[in-house]
Amino acid sequence: MKSIEKQHSRGRSGAGAGIARSLALALAIGLASGRARAAVYYVDASSGTCSPAGPGTLAHPYCSIGAALAAHPDSGVTVVVNPGIYREKVLIVGDGTAVHPIVVHANGPGVVIDGADDFSQPGQWVHLAGDVWLAAGVNWEPAQVFADGGRLARSDAGPLDIEPGRWRYVAGTGLYANLYGDDPASHQAAVGRRSHGFFVQGHSHIVIDGFTIQRTEDKCIEVIDASWIVIKRNQVSGSGSGGIAAESSSNIRVLENVARYNNHHGILFRDNVTSSIIDDNESYGNAHIGESWATGIYLAGSPGNLVECNNAHDNQDSGIEIQTGSNDCTVRQNLAWRNGDHGVAHLDATGTIDMGNVAWGNRHQAFAVQGNATGTQLYNCIGVDRELEPNTYCVFVDSSSTAGFQADFNIFWDTAGGAPIKFGKTVYPNNAAFLAATGIGPHTFGADPRFEDVQNGDFALLPGSPAIDDASSSVPGWTATDAAGHTRDDDPSTPNTGAGPIGYADRGAIEYFSGVLAVGGGVAPPRFGLSSAFPNPSRRNVAFTLELPAAADVSWNVFDVAGREVWGGSGPRPAGPSTLSWALTDRAGARVRSGVYLVRVNQGRESATMRFVVMP
Repeated sequence: MKSIEKQHSRGRSGAGAGIARSLALALAIGLASGRARAAVYYVDASSGTCSPAGPGTLAHPYCSIGAALAAHPDSGVTVVVNPGIYREKVLIVGDGTAVHPIVVHANGPGVVIDGADDFSQPGQWVHLAGDVWLAAGVNWEPAQVFADGGRLARSDAGPLDIEPGRWRYVAGTGLYANLYGDDPASHQAAVGRRSHGFFVQGHSHIVIDGFTIQRTEDKCIEVIDASWIVIKRNQVSGSGSGGIAAESSSNIRVLENVARYNNHHGILFRDNVTSSIIDDNESYGNAHIGESWATGIYLAGSPGNLVECNNAHDNQDSGIEIQTGSNDCTVRQNLAWRNGDHGVAHLDATGTIDMGNVAWGNRHQAFAVQGNATGTQLYNCIGVDRELEPNTYCVFVDSSSTAGFQADFNIFWDTAGGAPIKFGKTVYPNNAAFLAATGIGPHTFGADPRFEDVQNGDFALLPGSPAIDDASSSVPGWTATDAAGHTRDDDPSTPNTGAGPIGYADRGAIEYFSGVLAVGGGVAPPRFGLSSAFPNPSRRNVAFTLELPAAADVSWNVFDVAGREVWGGSGPRPAGPSTLSWALTDRAGARVRSGVYLVRVNQGRESATMRFVVMP
C-alpha cells in the first residue's frame, strides 16, 4: 500500500511530457510573478459607478471588459470581471510575457458574455397574423435565434407562412417568428448578434479564466496565429460554430472547460496548432444543424499535441477525432461515451498513441482507425461495443491503416457476444483469434470491465474488475496518475499481473482504490488515512473514508482549483473508519460548478489531500 501524497501534481511521462512541463511552468510563473507585479483593473457592468473610461478601481470600475483591455493592453495586467451579463465581443489586443501574462479573470460564477441580444421585453414583438410575430427592432441578419434556452430553426417560407418553432429575417422589415402563436417575449427570446465572446489574433501569453460564454454567432472563444494562451475553467455553449477553437497557433492550453450544445465541435484545433494540450475538459451535446459532424474534441492538421483526461459524451458525431494531418499526437485517459459515431476516431493521421482511454456505448466503433492512419498504437484501453448498429466493433482498423498498428493490454468487449475486432477486411470473432492471426495483443482479452455507473458517466472500476492491477506501465505515454489525478494503487486482493516497473496499474482511465490508504506506509495499524473519492467523477454527492488510530477532532475543507474554499466542517471523529460526505454545494447551499476540486483533511499535525471531479 502506498502513502497518500500530501500535495498532488499529475505526473506526465512519455509523449507530451515536454509540452506539459513548459506550459505548466509558464502558467505558474505567469500567475504568481505576473500578479505580484501587475496592475489590477476591475470591470462591473452592474455597478452604478462604472464608466467606459475607468479608472478601473473597485469603487469606479469599467463598464465593459473590452474597454478595460483597450485601455491597458500591457503585459502583466490582470482584469477582474465581476458577475453580470456582458453583451460584447472581447478583443485582446496586447501581449503578455512568460513572466507577466495578460490575465482576464471572472470573479466567481455568473460572469456571462452573451452573444445574443435580449428580446424578451414587452413591446419588442408585434403580432402580425395567425401565429406569426414580428420584431422590427432586429435590423441585422442573425445566424441564430433562441427561445426558452433552445435554438430555433430557420425557415425559408414566406413571412406569414413560417412553420411553428421557426424564424425568418427579412432585410428592412425585421425578424419573424412562430412560437405556436405566443409572443416570443414570453419565451425568453434572444437574437444572435456578436460573432465571439473572446477573440485573440496574433498575440501571446494570455490567460482567459472562468467565464460563461453563450449564444455567439461564430465561436465562443477563438485564437488565431497566437501562442502561449491558456483557456481555463470557462463554460461555452450555444455557439453558431465551435465552442473553443484554435488555428495556426502553438503552446495553447485548453483545460477544465465545459463545452456543450454548440453548433459544431465542442473544442477544436485546426490548421497547424502544435505543442498544445487539451486536458480535463467536458464536451457534450454538440450537434450541427443539417449535417452530422459535430464532435466533442476535434483536431485537423494539428500535429504533436496532447489530448488527455477529457470527458466527451453525447455528441452528434465522435467523442474525440484525430483528423487529417494531426500526426504524432497522444490521446490518453479520456472517457468517450454515448457519442453518435465513434468513441475515439483516427482518420488520415499517423503515429497516434492511445493510452488508457475508455470508449463505451458509442453508436459505431469504440476505436476507429481509418484512411491511412498508419502507426497507431492502443495500450491499456477499454473499448465496449453495445451493437447499437450491425457490423460495429470495439476496434476497426481499415486496410489502409494496418501498417505499423500496435495494441496490447486492452479490454475489447462486445456486450452482445459479437465480434470485437475488424482488422483490414477480416472480422475476428474474439481477441484470441485476432492474436493467432496477427500476433498483436497477447495481453488483450474480452470481458465485462465492471464500471460503477456507465449510464451517468461514472467509469470507476468495481471490485473484481479484470482491469485492476493488470495494465502495462512501460507503454508509450503511460503516466503515474490516472484521469482524476490519483497515483496508482495496489489492490491487496488482486494479483499484480501487469507489466513494467509498476505492475499494479489499472487498465482504463480511472484507477481502482480498494479502501483506506495509510500515510507513511503500512497496512495496520494505520496512523492516519483518507480514501479516494467515491464516486469519482461525482454528480450528486461525494464521500471519503477517513481512518483514525484514535478518536480525535478533525477539520476538513474543499477547495476549487484556484484555491478558493467552497465547503468545510470540523468535529470529533471516532477511531477506525468513518465517512465524510459532501452534497456538492457551497456554504450558501448553491450547487458548485463542474470541475476539479481538492479535499483536505487535517488532524493535529497530519493532513491528507485528495483530488476529484464534479460533473454537471
